[in-house]
Amino acid sequence: MNNRTQRLREGVSLRFHVGRFLNALLMISALTWLSTSCDDEKDETPQLTITSISPDSGGEGTEVSINGTGFSKSTAENNVTLNGKACPVVTATETLLKIRIPADAGSGKIVVTVRGVSAQTTTFTFLPATPVLAITSIAPATGPKNTSVVITGTGFGATPGENTVTLNGKNVTVTNASATQLSVTIPAGAGSGAIRVAVGDNTAESQNFEFVFTATVGTLAGSTYGYAEGTGAAAQFAQPYNVAVDDDGNVYVADTDNHRIRKITPTGETTTLAGGTKGDANGTGSDAQFNYPYGVAVGSDGNIYVADTHNHRVRKVTPEGVVSTFAGSTGGYHDATGTDAQFYYLTGITADQHGNFYVADKDNHKIRKITSAGVVTTLAGGSSGYAEGNGPAAQFNSPYNVAVDDAGNVYVADANNHRIRKITPEGEVTTLAGGEQGDAVGTGAEARFYYPYAIAIDGNGDLFVADTFNQKVKKIDTDGQVTNLAGSTNGYLDGDASAAQFNYPTGIAAGAPGTIIVSDKDGHKIRIITVD
Repeated sequence: MNNRTQRLREGVSLRFHVGRFLNALLMISALTWLSTSCDDEKDETPQLTITSISPDSGGEGTEVSINGTGFSKSTAENNVTLNGKACPVVTATETLLKIRIPADAGSGKIVVTVRGVSAQTTTFTFLPATPVLAITSIAPATGPKNTSVVITGTGFGATPGENTVTLNGKNVTVTNASATQLSVTIPAGAGSGAIRVAVGDNTAESQNFEFVFTATVGTLAGSTYGYAEGTGAAAQFAQPYNVAVDDDGNVYVADTDNHRIRKITPTGETTTLAGGTKGDANGTGSDAQFNYPYGVAVGSDGNIYVADTHNHRVRKVTPEGVVSTFAGSTGGYHDATGTDAQFYYLTGITADQHGNFYVADKDNHKIRKITSAGVVTTLAGGSSGYAEGNGPAAQFNSPYNVAVDDAGNVYVADANNHRIRKITPEGEVTTLAGGEQGDAVGTGAEARFYYPYAIAIDGNGDLFVADTFNQKVKKIDTDGQVTNLAGSTNGYLDGDASAAQFNYPTGIAAGAPGTIIVSDKDGHKIRIITVD
């Protein structure tokens, strides 16, 4: 082999090795780039983290924003749960997920899982939906005081104290409570109406509860015919015709045959305010004289006004017992002022809140009005008879007593017509209840009375009638419905109202709420009816 050939071979060998070296170098560079490129790509995928949620509490359907990193832009690749319950993903970016809270999820940490990696939030407080406060039923739906009623519905407080229950404004005691049921006790004197439940600021009302009033009759004062001071049965009256009650609960009695005005305290202590012997004299206490006083009223000025029947006058008695003549003189009929006016056997008197008085001028068959200045006019009534109409066109037949409401309507116990009449402030007369003589409950002309001698009105606008010859007290509600409140047959018996007995009740007055005072004339007693 010559030198040229040898050199060629060596050159080829060198180029071969250099090539291999360059190829190896290129391969190493490529692998190094590939490794670096993969590391860079791996570094570009953010770590899954959660930085905050908003809001951090809510109920079913609440939209919650989850802020962080490493989320998938695809909503389907983000698996979100709360206590194992799937939370639908509404929108998704790499840094924000918006989800909705499912029903009944409970409180806990929201877990986000992306490509097998999980992260969790701070605690989310689940707020269960507040049930709507509603009443679906009450049972029973009628009853007297102390009736236990179960109220069924939703949204009630779980403890009795969380529920405020009332009936016509009266507090109803809650004995047991759950979210769906309340047990309550109906209070005395509640009346009929919807039961109202309040929980926080929410309220709901039931169907009407029909309240059944119970009434009992007792004796406030009096025993046998006579005259004696004393407490309760130690006192004696002689045919007390009528009664009135003041704001303090004191009862004033027209003690007719004793020719006196008596006062009974709420505890039943009886004293004489004025009067003594039969006659016609002004003065103080026993120096004053009356002549068969039949009617009595408490004026808005705090004085007592008396229908001094056989003297044909209205007398004024101060709380200290000073007696003077307010209006009237001799028997007759004359509109005028003070002692220039005339009445004829006036038997009933009542006072309104404006200082006016209304008089049942019995034997004139008229209803008279007296202003606080003593000016006497005729509101309604002409000759004896029965007729509706205005002013003198109307007829009464021995009207015994009157009552007046806050609107100025006057109600008349039209005794010999066996009716209860109504007179508007303009003098229009109609019949509220009654017709032929008898004893029946009902509305309007269906009702029957038998010589009703007295009438009173309470704060609710209900009327109470002393149905004298029926030996009963009847009630007329604001719808005109007449019912028996108390009484049965002639006699004397306290107790349950339906069995109680009166002996010609001739006077009646509404006392404190739920209290009716009755002058039981021939029983010579003052009776008290308690309604609750």
